[in-house]
Amino acid sequence: MKPKFDEVMEKRRSIRTLEKDSRITRETVEKAIALARHAPSAYNAQTSRLVVLMGGGHAKFWDIVEKQLRRVTPPGAFARTQKKLDGFRGGNGTVLFYEDMAETERMKQDFPTYADKFDQWAQHNNAILEYALWLAFAEQGVAASLQHYNPLVDADSAKEWNIPETWSLVAQMPFGRAAEEPGPRTFKPLDEVVTFYE
Repeated sequence: MKPKFDEVMEKRRSIRTLEKDSRITRETVEKAIALARHAPSAYNAQTSRLVVLMGGGHAKFWDIVEKQLRRVTPPGAFARTQKKLDGFRGGNGTVLFYEDMAETERMKQDFPTYADKFDQWAQHNNAILEYALWLAFAEQGVAASLQHYNPLVDADSAKEWNIPETWSLVAQMPFGRAAEEPGPRTFKPLDEVVTFYE
């Protein structure tokens, strides 16, 4: 029996320490992505693009992140960063989220009245897709988190995986089996974040 949607939302957490799990296969990821594609996008533009790295590609990506972070991290201050990167590297794979800016430019041409909004909407589109995939992973018992090492890793990643020049890297989602227990979540009081008028 599938969990209820509210249970999936509560189950989704930011898990940064991952382990490989042989049950998490390409088919697992494809199923999650197929479900996440139901996420809406402005004008149904579908400008987001995904690159899924598993196996050696996944390890290579975190090697790229480590190389770039070592360039900008003060000497002696890398131990904490190394632990975090090893937690990501320990998983089954990483999803790279891109926006195809050529498609966004086409939308601007097709709908000039809203041309100044499509860059912003592209970010919204990507964020919704990220969350949808995260929920789809959670529903399957796959742990994940959302990371943002761009633009440090953009050039090396583009070269390594032949990423089109018009694609802009937005976020990275390492995934695998949870190797940590997340702490309790806290929330601001509802009346601090929501205003009702009736």
